[in-house]
Amino acid sequence: MTTLRYAGIGARATPRAVLADMTVMAGWLARTGWTLSTGRADGADAAFATGAPAGQRTIWLPWRGYNRHRGTDCRVLSAAELSACIAIAAPLHPAWERCSPAVRKLHARNVAILLGEGLDRPVDAVVAWSKRGEAVGGTGMGIRIAEARGIPVFSLGTMAPRAVCERLAAIRRAVPSS
Repeated sequence: MTTLRYAGIGARATPRAVLADMTVMAGWLARTGWTLSTGRADGADAAFATGAPAGQRTIWLPWRGYNRHRGTDCRVLSAAELSACIAIAAPLHPAWERCSPAVRKLHARNVAILLGEGLDRPVDAVVAWSKRGEAVGGTGMGIRIAEARGIPVFSLGTMAPRAVCERLAAIRRAVPSS
């Protein structure tokens, strides 16, 4: 079975019921051949990471020690990777000049979540939550990156979990087995 990758992202203020759905969905996605790419912020990222086994997830950290996370599934951007990610993120942000250096690193990390190491292996889909599916904050950056790259975004802010899973299953069926 070909491994597919998805970005599991969303607001820190994701409702508890949606966080529970994300954890269940991450487990199901892992069992059906998907690998998670996320940032491990509190809220949605943490819920996805909780449901996905360590061998089937990559947790992108904006700097070493972010939220006290470490482990073989954690990845910190090098200075060169950070610079390349910033070059992609800056034009997609509505007020980049007002972002602090730390916030710029968080947005750069979002680029890596969606485009992978080397920025040449985009995820096959994005599962996200933001209020009414709006492209705001860090989740908004992820949505804008996905839209710019033609990556499908499935928002738990506008779609039921079952509908999202059905769309992801359709993507899985469309991929030839290796």
